[in-house]
Amino acid sequence: MKKLLSVALLACTAQAMASTLSTPVLLESPIAYAPGASVVEQVKQECKIENMLESHIGPTLGKLNGTGVGTAASAADAKGASVLRVQITYVMGVGGGAWSGPKSISVKAELLDQGKVTRQTNINRWTTGGMFGGFKGTCSILDRSATAIAKDLGRWVSDPSYQIKEEPTPKGVDASGTETAAR
Repeated sequence: MKKLLSVALLACTAQAMASTLSTPVLLESPIAYAPGASVVEQVKQECKIENMLESHIGPTLGKLNGTGVGTAASAADAKGASVLRVQITYVMGVGGGAWSGPKSISVKAELLDQGKVTRQTNINRWTTGGMFGGFKGTCSILDRSATAIAKDLGRWVSDPSYQIKEEPTPKGVDASGTETAAR
């Protein structure tokens, strides 16, 4: 009997800790490209950045909601939940993996409550692929940025005071994302 009571208590505690949001937040799906977004067409077609972001952000929100559900087909499907709308604004990356320089993804995120924007932020995450970046392709390197963006958004959604810090441009790349000769 004591074991059963202990297991039930642990299960209730775990469920309470799993749900950290007072109101569930669902990712609006599909993620879209912002008008005028700068993306190399080949990378857009091969990497499917929108799917990459959705596959990381949706589960992150599902964990925060405590339900496992993190996406909605539209704001109308949210049914009482807040909605996180993400738009891709820029993707820096060309074929060639790490050998063609650093990669980045920039997004604009808006938190909507009953259809009205309550907060918004911009996120830009750079990567060169990590320790084994030289052996990775462009899409897997960009996936690292998508993972970082999902973590940032999870924290931003759950903590209104959290400010996402702008990541500095990597060494050897100018502010516009163009590689400089000194690498």
